[in-house]
Amino acid sequence: MIKVSSKGQIVLPAKLRKKACIKKGDILIVNPVGDKVVIEPLNKSKKEDWQQILEETAGIWPHVDSKYVEELRLAAQKRLEETL
Repeated sequence: MIKVSSKGQIVLPAKLRKKACIKKGDILIVNPVGDKVVIEPLNKSKKEDWQQILEETAGIWPHVDSKYVEELRLAAQKRLEETL
């Protein structure tokens, strides 16, 4: 869990940054997906990276509404098409 500061800032925990390969100076993309927010490194734009992300995250939220999962997949597909 993370807390939003009075200035709207958040701190990503080191474990999460390491797992997502986020380093100092990286640019992150923030996308609204339904009532959720998806944050992703800008350097994750190659088709292989997107496919890996989708494979790694498939099924990690079994309690999440399938509509939300589909919105995430469509957003990822759209971003992939925009970057290729």
